[in-house]
Amino acid sequence: MISYRPLRILRLFAERTIRRPLATRVACLACPRVERMIRSFRPLAERVDCSYRPLAKWVTRSFRILAGWPLPSLAERAARSFRPLAAQPLRPFRPLAARVLLLSAVLLSHASCIAWRFIGHGTEGIDDYETFPTDTVRRGSDTPFRFAEAPLPLLDTLRLHRTAGGPMTLAQTIDTLASSRHNSAGIVVLRNDTILFERYRGAIAADSHSTIFSISKSITSLLVGIALDRGYIRSVDDPVTDYLPELKRRDPRFGRLTVAHLLDMRTGLDFEENYGANPFSQMARLHYGRHLRGQIRRLKFRAEPGTEFYYSSMATALAGVLLEEATGRRYADLLSEWVWQPLGMERDALVNLDDRRHRTARAYGGISTNCRDLARFGRLYLHGGVWEGRRIVDSAWVVRSLSPERAARNACYTNSWRSVGYGLGSYADLDDALERIAAQGYAPERLRFVCKKGEWQISYMTDNFYALGVFGQVVFVCPSKNVVAVFLGDNRVCDYQFLFDELAAYL
Repeated sequence: MISYRPLRILRLFAERTIRRPLATRVACLACPRVERMIRSFRPLAERVDCSYRPLAKWVTRSFRILAGWPLPSLAERAARSFRPLAAQPLRPFRPLAARVLLLSAVLLSHASCIAWRFIGHGTEGIDDYETFPTDTVRRGSDTPFRFAEAPLPLLDTLRLHRTAGGPMTLAQTIDTLASSRHNSAGIVVLRNDTILFERYRGAIAADSHSTIFSISKSITSLLVGIALDRGYIRSVDDPVTDYLPELKRRDPRFGRLTVAHLLDMRTGLDFEENYGANPFSQMARLHYGRHLRGQIRRLKFRAEPGTEFYYSSMATALAGVLLEEATGRRYADLLSEWVWQPLGMERDALVNLDDRRHRTARAYGGISTNCRDLARFGRLYLHGGVWEGRRIVDSAWVVRSLSPERAARNACYTNSWRSVGYGLGSYADLDDALERIAAQGYAPERLRFVCKKGEWQISYMTDNFYALGVFGQVVFVCPSKNVVAVFLGDNRVCDYQFLFDELAAYL
């Protein structure tokens, strides 16, 4: 919040410096953040009709706005007063334009560093590793594990139906994306440790990084399983306060929040997973904030831990901090020593950090890697946690992670993995429906049923499973066919987990 006295001082400053060249005005500003904001807004001001007088009156009335005013409301009122002149040549700054620039910069810079990072960085993207501070996950030897390559001609012609634009081949799906606003994509399909299909478009290549977002949650789950094997975490039923004792005095419910709750998204935390363009949302604060541990200490609860499924990136963010506290080591170092080196990854990976000073890993969605290394990750789970005769994680952890029975009871989600399910229809009478479905040979423990608008929608959990990122990134595993498939890109249209499920039936 900004008091009125500093605002009056800033207004006087603006009136006295408004006719000076912009460079001079910027140079004399004390706050570097305001300087950067004004530079960012200059293209906008050059396209505003500065003679539009209603805006001048609005600016005068609005100079005492407190910094906590929600940005969308402020932007909406400003938008009604702006008249963009895209077709006109650039013109010198007029007093009104400079006044708008200074006011906007002051309000946004004082409102929140998160708002500034949101505007400076833009919305999240597959190249987030270029924007935020990162830690490096070192690979091992110079001779990485190599998959055999034997392209399967069938995959060049096989038309799949679970696409948004009608039947397409795998190549056509990413060609369509590359020709639209989704301009980067990569696919790798393996069977029996052999690459059958590999294709890349746009900015994604075989050796390039791409931010995998929530697939990071599945990798964090693997690290938790390894930490259990090595004794750093005693049990998944341990309360998080055993490893983060400072949370005890925040809320007694932290003492009932367990490691298992974090991995199964049953935390009860009051955190809204909102990906809209709102720099003041909880998700924006998590993604752009500079002090992740500080945000964790301010968490509140919406429900008792363990009582309901509610997807929340904050749950895995908390699991990542717990890992670092339990082991006394950095997240990137754990991932390097426990996974990247033993699996013979081809390239170093990157992990986004909250800040250069605090250096807390964004374990919920900050890993950047490539298709082939993610295929190695999927292969590890395909083989029950064993890599080339060496056990990386206990088989019981893999079974827990890939259990369709557990997934059926938890919204298809278990241990940060998802089970592929397909619908069996909608029924008015649940008991009658379950009896009829059981008569068809479906295992009752794999059935998931949800009541919507008075009808029961029933789905069946299969043995196939996948890890999923917010832009549709997928690591898909089909144990019965020894198939692993990976998609990376900025796709928001095609659900590749279901496309790969259809594809596996042909292999």
